Amino acid sequence: MKFYKPTSLPDLFRIVNDIEGKKYYLAGGTDINVQIKKDMIKDEPVIFINHLNELRGIFEVEDKIIIGCLTSFKDLLESILIKKHLPYLQKSLNAFASPLLQAMASLGGNLANGSPTADLTPPLLVLDAKLKILSRSKMRIIPLAEFYRGYKQFNLKHNELIGAIIISKQAEAGYDCFHRKIGSRKALTIAKIGLAGLKKAENGIIKDIKLAAGSLNEYPRRLIKLEEYLVGKSIDSLNFTDIEEILQKEITPISDLRSDKEYRWQVTVNLLETFLKN
Repeated sequence: MKFYKPTSLPDLFRIVNDIEGKKYYLAGGTDINVQIKKDMIKDEPVIFINHLNELRGIFEVEDKIIIGCLTSFKDLLESILIKKHLPYLQKSLNAFASPLLQAMASLGGNLANGSPTADLTPPLLVLDAKLKILSRSKMRIIPLAEFYRGYKQFNLKHNELIGAIIISKQAEAGYDCFHRKIGSRKALTIAKIGLAGLKKAENGIIKDIKLAAGSLNEYPRRLIKLEEYLVGKSIDSLNFTDIEEILQKEITPISDLRSDKEYRWQVTVNLLETFLKN
């Protein structure tokens, strides 16, 4: 295994362009170090980037909040800027891992690891977050909803990496916010089910709704068909038979070491009912 430590952002992209084939970026190391230990990563080059301060920090730029990819969960949880503009996002991550892992794990690394159970992705999806994707020659911005293309498959070219997360300062404004992470315990738990939602209702009618699920598909995703069905519906007369039929087309829960698919399905239905009726 070859290890690189670029001296700057331009040096990083020089190294990236010189490497052919698969490579890994090392920041906090909370995911990649486990993969190396388990021989899931063996001979591929590893590029250490955690010292590149250009990719770190939380900033207010006009009507947006920009979060650098190397920003830690601890930084986000303690950010006054996030507390002011995006309190739902901050609160939804309170149960992420342990204080030690919060201090080490980077937001960009959590997204780029591509785990179906990622805590960060569902809340960001309902906030319509975007990603700033960087390469040596250009920068592009894509919706987070377009980043995942399959299990650990990404909308990234070989010479690109996530540079920052972009969220509107008004992303939560006027919405009822919902987030539940269901696990075997309250601390240091991996989600069996993760459900995030934003709902805007007037006179009992759903005017806008955004839903995202984690641990229920090969990657976290928005529940677009269910959102489309729910807009314009009266909360008091929701047809949960129809809702379940649509939900069956949007999630594919599996049985694994943490839970079984029947449990995941029923709890998801229960959580949706709780959110929609309140």
